Amino acid sequence: MPAPTGDQPLYEIVRTGIMERLRTGSWAAGDKIPTEPQLAQEFGVGIGTIRRAVEELVAERLLIRRAGRGTIVAKFTDQHAFDLYFSFTDTQGETLAVSARLLRFGKERATQALATTLELERGARLARVENLRLRGDVPIMLDRLWFPLDLFPGLDAESFSARRGSIYGFYQERYGISVVRVAENLSATLADADVAEMLGVQPGAPILRIERTAYTFKDKPIEFRIRFVDSTQCSYRNVRGLQD
Repeated sequence: MPAPTGDQPLYEIVRTGIMERLRTGSWAAGDKIPTEPQLAQEFGVGIGTIRRAVEELVAERLLIRRAGRGTIVAKFTDQHAFDLYFSFTDTQGETLAVSARLLRFGKERATQALATTLELERGARLARVENLRLRGDVPIMLDRLWFPLDLFPGLDAESFSARRGSIYGFYQERYGISVVRVAENLSATLADADVAEMLGVQPGAPILRIERTAYTFKDKPIEFRIRFVDSTQCSYRNVRGLQD
């Protein structure tokens, strides 16, 4: 176990040790982690310390407790990914169910702005995706995504469009890269001609613009996306704090 630093509580040191195992893939998505007594022995701490570290990671949805199965490493199934990172409701306040349609897949070089956001060298190789999200047959959102091809070798339009489930689940299942945090900036804008055509709204219509950067372990950015949302069809919901 890493040595304590300053006044750092033991459970935080244990949490860091567990995170390192997740980051390196020692425990892969869907794996059952050792029991609390086994972890206590491995880290040389009491059960209470292990329990608090694990409970924090369960609250952060990196680990999931399953009745009769113990604690497992979270997988980005559709439901899990949407629970974590899909912050939209329908007009009745219910979680929005959407499907995805790939519009474009291409490769380009990183501009200075994208290089800064993704912590890359300018000119680094990126994949660029345009993905339409629909409720039934009605387009609601347009996502433009950029991610480094060095992190996702061999990625092409065919493999991306043939993925099972969510994009984050695809990253995890095929490349072993888990999204553990996202940062979003939300603003209002007017639909330009291209976005208006894809969303089926009038050019100049008011829409939401959401910029999101997704991070894996050690705060490494792996994806940047801009999402345009027809807010006449849905609402953005941000829930913070404890929930019973």
